[in-house]
Amino acid sequence: MIADTLVTYSNEKVEKMNCWHCSEKLIWGGDHDLEDYGVEGVETNLSCSNDECETYVIVTHIINNYEEELYDED
Repeated sequence: MIADTLVTYSNEKVEKMNCWHCSEKLIWGGDHDLEDYGVEGVETNLSCSNDECETYVIVTHIINNYEEELYDED
């Protein structure tokens, strides 16, 4: 079953994205921490629910700690 909404880390409900190529629902495949690459963030992989489409999407979310670093220097 493919849900129409996702719940974010801050418990906000958001609509799922559809495939850009065929407009079918995208299926969440998993999240991967980016710490191994020296970056704070998460990478999410998604695949199209349409078996004939074969679209695969990677979404990268970098967490910007620039403001935190400014205040930590004091």
